[in-house]
Amino acid sequence: MKKQITKKLFYLAIVIPLVLISCQTLTPSSNPGDAPHEEPSASMPQQSGFADKPALPNNSDIEGVQTFPDKSKYHNHVDTVTDPKGDAPPVSGEHFSAWQNCGIYDQPVGLGNALHSMEHGAVWLTYRPSLDASQISDLQAIAHGHEFVLMSPYPSQISDVILTAWNVQLVINSLPDDRIEKFIAYYENGPQNPEPGAPCSGAIGNPIQ
Repeated sequence: MKKQITKKLFYLAIVIPLVLISCQTLTPSSNPGDAPHEEPSASMPQQSGFADKPALPNNSDIEGVQTFPDKSKYHNHVDTVTDPKGDAPPVSGEHFSAWQNCGIYDQPVGLGNALHSMEHGAVWLTYRPSLDASQISDLQAIAHGHEFVLMSPYPSQISDVILTAWNVQLVINSLPDDRIEKFIAYYENGPQNPEPGAPCSGAIGNPIQ
């Protein structure tokens, strides 16, 4: 009888801690709603299903629009994004897991966040920092009220305005230019959008408008 009790106590001493450890492992370590603006990072399995695609034809009837091929690797989430050389924003690329809230900014925004916004269908309107204040104000009036337009200065830019969507770009060297409104009308959440239905809000950044 004494041996049986000893065996039962030994069994409980082994099993109970294992059960507790198992429960702790299954319990979420944090609220999944803590970071609703983030998508899986590069350290997590990529299940996007994106494939390499050729450049879209320019069916916008907007003179000067250039389109570029889409690469599956451009949809990866990474922890570091290197600013590219040159005087124009990249048209796509690996990016941060958090996107930039669309809206109007008077300071440069993070490239890795802006790229993610474009992947969600945003048009990124960038302008040279030395642009006249009145011209900046005119651009803000154009961008204002659009849910999928991100506007900000781009530090190395020398052209007055560059409009960039995912793998689509239009360079504008002097203002005014009615192609700005046409580009936004066609490419804001347009045919180039690889993730229809994805948001451009609820993430990071506090636009001034």
